[in-house]
Amino acid sequence: MDTGDANSELRVRVNRERAAAYGFSAQQVAQFVGMALRGASLREFQRGELEIPVSVRFQGAEHYGPEDLQSFTVRAPDGRSVPLLAMVDVQTVPSANTIQRMNRQTMLKVQANLAPGATLEAAKKEIEDTVKSLDLPPGYGISFDSGGFGMNIDMNQQMLRNVGIALVLMFIVMAAVFESLLFPLAIMSCVLFSIFGVYWLLWLTGTQFNIMAFIGILVLMGVVVNNGIVMVEHINNLRRRGLPRIDALVEGSRERLRPIMMTMGTAILAMVPIALSKTQIAGDGPPYYPMARAIAGGLAFSTVVSLLFLPTIYALLDDLRAGSARIIARARERRPGGLRVHRKSA
Repeated sequence: MDTGDANSELRVRVNRERAAAYGFSAQQVAQFVGMALRGASLREFQRGELEIPVSVRFQGAEHYGPEDLQSFTVRAPDGRSVPLLAMVDVQTVPSANTIQRMNRQTMLKVQANLAPGATLEAAKKEIEDTVKSLDLPPGYGISFDSGGFGMNIDMNQQMLRNVGIALVLMFIVMAAVFESLLFPLAIMSCVLFSIFGVYWLLWLTGTQFNIMAFIGILVLMGVVVNNGIVMVEHINNLRRRGLPRIDALVEGSRERLRPIMMTMGTAILAMVPIALSKTQIAGDGPPYYPMARAIAGGLAFSTVVSLLFLPTIYALLDDLRAGSARIIARARERRPGGLRVHRKSA
């Protein structure tokens, strides 16, 4: 705990009532104390273009204590000599070497190491349960915005922004390639379902969702989107050859079953050694296994989604596109002022 109380300071408070009784104001007494402890500034010494600040103070004033102030007296307006200590209260109190602030508020940082096997979330919950029994003075509070807790929150927020940016960029690229907004939505649905697979495997294995799991999700998104692009593009090619939509969906899913299963299977098996190990970054950093388990769980779940649900989502969005086109066509035909030509029969 950084209390910053290595030094001590002399705290002098003016007693306004006693100072007024002797005929002095609080400002005058403060000037007397400042002259006794810090001295006074004189006019600058000038020599040509050189100016040197000059101040004067009592010898050894930097080491004065309450007993040293007993010899100081000041002359009252009625001519009496008044001891300076008669008008002030002096205390020697601990002083802070540095004052730490957060959001413009003075703070005191308390640090502790985690026990082996403990997590930040579990430690935070125990700390919150402990501080509930504390009766803090008015104006005081406890915050987890600094240290490891604050760093964890900041990293999670940053990674959420990174995931959002990655999704937007992938959607823009796919929309430009497919020249459509609906087909990229069908592919992006695979990413959404793969996130469920990540949480599913992390929950089954009791793995904490941390920064490494976020990195695993970023890696996972690229693989899942690639498989979706391959399937949707193959279905579109079959439809261009003249196959009906249902036949194209069935044939495209069947022909892409083996490549997708092989791709997913090899990627999941490659993650198994890392998912079962306890290797950490630089020996004492975050472990790698949350990332591997996130990738493995997301790939396994997205494989089922790509083969079963992606064709269904594709058909629903295609119906939506066709229905929207019909509605727009009818709206243009019924537009007021439109010119209609009728052919008269002979």
